Amino acid sequence: MEKRNLGLVQEIRSCREDEPIYPKDLKTLKDYPRILYYKGNIEILNQQKSVAVIGSRKISESGGKLSYMAGTIVGKKGFNLVNGLALGCDTEALKGALAVGGKCVVILPCGINEIYPKSNEKLADKILSQGGCLISEYPEGTRPDKFRFVQRDRLQSGIAQGILVVEAMEKSGTMHTVEYARRQKRRLACYYHGLLKYSTGNSKLEDLYKANIIKTNDDLEHYLETLSEEDQYTQLKFDFV
Repeated sequence: MEKRNLGLVQEIRSCREDEPIYPKDLKTLKDYPRILYYKGNIEILNQQKSVAVIGSRKISESGGKLSYMAGTIVGKKGFNLVNGLALGCDTEALKGALAVGGKCVVILPCGINEIYPKSNEKLADKILSQGGCLISEYPEGTRPDKFRFVQRDRLQSGIAQGILVVEAMEKSGTMHTVEYARRQKRRLACYYHGLLKYSTGNSKLEDLYKANIIKTNDDLEHYLETLSEEDQYTQLKFDFV
């Protein structure tokens, strides 16, 4: 008989802010959660650096390919890949990281007992089976209400040292995470808008946020090398209109 969802049957655990396994980078946030709920190996967040690879749910063919490729490179370089398990860029990036044995961390907008979106349940199971983890600031039974997605976005950036946007429109929810990342002084990067179809958000990142622009795999590897070498990055301050 085929074995299914072996990872998802793991016990839901909790972690307080004063415990050594609590992700140390989250404590740099003014409104960090005092308790986290999780499944899997939360300790990887303090053992190796993390990159949030994110983007819109609606993506072009090139956006899907670049998301997957970014995931493989992040995974091979030994970074945790962080995102929210959303369809589109998030999903493809997770698949890429898992394909090369990478570790993945998913931040959910609901209780850990519920996988959102449900269509990614098998993907979540594989993340756990390969030594990653699922995290939420919400207790079991909490529904994925709309406002919780924006709240979740601050944790995606807060738990990572770098944020890579693959493909996003300016009005995409991805830009919530980008804005949080700027406030949290995380290093921003994005794929060059000319490589993609739905990329007005990428253009904004290039022009207004002065993000590192990724055009090639070598560019991405250089960005990751920079992250691995620095203890702390201070994002330059810009005047926003």
